[in-house]
Amino acid sequence: MDKILKTFLTVLLSFVLVCAAFAQDQDAEAQEGEEKEIAFKDLPIEERINILKARVDKFYETSGFRVSGEAKTGIYWRSSQDDGMPPNEYIGLHSMDDAGGETSQGRFRLNMEYESPSVANMTFGFKVRIQWQNFTDPVPDSWSYAFGFGNFLRDQLTVSVGKLGGSPWGTGGPELWKDLENVDKSIGMRVEYKPRWVPEKVGKFNIGFVLNYFNADRDQGWDADTPIDLLMILQESMIGLSYTHKYAHARFAYKLDSKYDAKTAIGKADGGTGEDEFVYRLEERILDKYAPGLKIWALGHLFGLSALHDEIRDFKNYLFAEYDPKKIGKLSTPFTTQFRLGYDYIESRSRLHIKPSFYWNFLDKLISVGASFWYAQDFGNKLTEGSPYEFMEVEPKLQVNFYDRSKERLISYIAFTYIWRTEYFHENQAFVDPLTAKQYDPIRQTHKINLRFCIYF
Repeated sequence: MDKILKTFLTVLLSFVLVCAAFAQDQDAEAQEGEEKEIAFKDLPIEERINILKARVDKFYETSGFRVSGEAKTGIYWRSSQDDGMPPNEYIGLHSMDDAGGETSQGRFRLNMEYESPSVANMTFGFKVRIQWQNFTDPVPDSWSYAFGFGNFLRDQLTVSVGKLGGSPWGTGGPELWKDLENVDKSIGMRVEYKPRWVPEKVGKFNIGFVLNYFNADRDQGWDADTPIDLLMILQESMIGLSYTHKYAHARFAYKLDSKYDAKTAIGKADGGTGEDEFVYRLEERILDKYAPGLKIWALGHLFGLSALHDEIRDFKNYLFAEYDPKKIGKLSTPFTTQFRLGYDYIESRSRLHIKPSFYWNFLDKLISVGASFWYAQDFGNKLTEGSPYEFMEVEPKLQVNFYDRSKERLISYIAFTYIWRTEYFHENQAFVDPLTAKQYDPIRQTHKINLRFCIYF
């Protein structure tokens, strides 16, 4: 028995010594590995960028704070000439890619948002968007929105208060970006109800309303001391609805209007509550399963639904079809094509317009080359009686794109574009030679060149 015990102790001691020696060797190897670790400043630039991005992403995940935005500008030249008149030229800094009016120098937009960690099934935060369109201004051109929000009842109820924007019921673009709950004169409140008890296979709903203030008070010429009651304020409310399913998405918003700030036609006091507005967006989400990259959607803005006079009504409707395949055969993202059909109505005049575009992509969308064509025909109370069309426009474009492939996100581009446009304007504005009394045609020819730059962050 003693002999067995001694043998066991001997084996156990040997095992302990071997483990200690092995651990010492591992420590030595670890120390040697640490000694060979390359300092951050000596890493290749690509590895340093990846490390910094990982740190930023980790910060975002843990803090709930987000910053994003865009910066756009470019060199812009335009020459416009009416028939019989000398050309009118303009040159300056500007980006024609959704960056404000022609006189804007571009756009710098900053988005900030924060959402707190969940506390008792509630979260709180804020969203802010500010932007400059004229860089010489010391203050922003506008605060698009700035509001705080709270999520309650396990995110089933969201209440937002402030200068509202970023609507869950807006049109969402492109070409037409419209949120009805933007509050220019005062603070508003948005309430959203997102029922979680609805089965996921049925779809997701977002139903709510917005309490606005008067956006154009005393349009009717009412006195400043006119008493305002609760009903007047409630008549400025907006009602919204969105529905999301794996096969489709739809959202709608309707803004009411009170008689207190009803927009009337010039010289007509019986315009009614003319500022009623309606926006919508409809998407299908099934075609992509059968033809990857193919999608169809529609959006629109209808203003003055309850107006008594055509001068107030302004309807815009767009239908889009886009095909942007990721791969055809061995070709990666070979082309992007889009077709837009539009119908507008204003002042007893209708306009039907089409805008097809096609762009070839090279080197996995690094370079895109193509053109768009835009044609419009007006009906009814035409700008120029007998005109064969309202306008035609051709826009060839060369664009260099830079992507973050890990997130499939465009981060920057450089584009060069040229626009040729011919259009008919109102015949009463046509040039008449004072010496010969010759009446020239109400036709305008326009040429535009834009070398523009954009960075998304």
